[in-house]
Amino acid sequence: MSRFRPGLLVRDPGGLHDESAFPSAVTTAFAFLGDSTLDFGNLSEAAAFLGEPAPFRQKRYAGGGKVKASDGFVLGEQIVRQLGAGSRSSPARLRSAELINLSDQPLRQGLRGKDPNAQVFNFAYAGATSGRRGSDLAGLRNFDIGLRRQASTLASAARFLPRGSDLDVIISAGSNDIFDFLESNRDPITRVLVTPGGSDNRRLANKVASRIVGNIDAALDSITGLYDEAVVFGPAPLSDIPIIRSLSNDFKDKVPLLGGSLRSEFRSFVNQISASVNRRLDRKYNSSTRNGIFAVDGIEAWKSVRSPGFVDSIHPDSRTNGRLASNAVTQIANAAGFDSFGL
Repeated sequence: MSRFRPGLLVRDPGGLHDESAFPSAVTTAFAFLGDSTLDFGNLSEAAAFLGEPAPFRQKRYAGGGKVKASDGFVLGEQIVRQLGAGSRSSPARLRSAELINLSDQPLRQGLRGKDPNAQVFNFAYAGATSGRRGSDLAGLRNFDIGLRRQASTLASAARFLPRGSDLDVIISAGSNDIFDFLESNRDPITRVLVTPGGSDNRRLANKVASRIVGNIDAALDSITGLYDEAVVFGPAPLSDIPIIRSLSNDFKDKVPLLGGSLRSEFRSFVNQISASVNRRLDRKYNSSTRNGIFAVDGIEAWKSVRSPGFVDSIHPDSRTNGRLASNAVTQIANAAGFDSFGL
């Protein structure tokens, strides 16, 4: 299951292909691709550059430095911390991190200014969808910050990557696609929910899930050969998220044919989408031990957390992220043939 390992994103002190400038043995580095579950500063830096208000300026985010959707660590940070929990290098990994702007300009400059020995290269943006753009609900539709754009940026940087080192990829994307779909398709969703039987519900849920998984697969295809192993996080059962509970209140009218309100039907439908994404990821990546990709079951991880807490209407707090990470690391450790991730 070993893949070609071209290594880390680096600056070139002399010539772009002078590999003697790099250590002969480099510990695993991570590339984060996805949304707010992984972003620990990219969206905030972009907002500052554009002169926009800081997206996480409220007091509730103070524990995370007011630069990310957390009161401490986002899920990706918790994963990296726990993967190295038995090693002294674990804290250093997060201190040795680089945020990667999606602008083409840094690529034309050879990504100069980035530490070649960094342990985490973060391409993720809060509000990213699994496609190329940002979330409409988050007001980021006109910005090319989506997963597929992030992956293409990593692919474009390949000419600056020396051979001989080890890059592992962590991907988390799709929840913003679901939020956008639910917000902009209320009438079609209502028609489906009031239809007797569940076939229409399943068909629509599978359509949304198929698009998300297709985007994730396309992103991975675009960086094939640039990493050793990849982990993809499936979505949680989103009916537990405060924003979904709030949206479900719009479906509180009773429907005699269903014997109750649409609120519970809506929440079940949302969970159908999450379950469909997780199933499709599992079938695509976990049925083989030779593809170097493992899908973490987001529903299983969520069920392992008692009394999850939230820092806002969407994002789990740092404590909850830590518990999700613990289950995810266990799933990764138990994955057949997946034995070098993060090592």
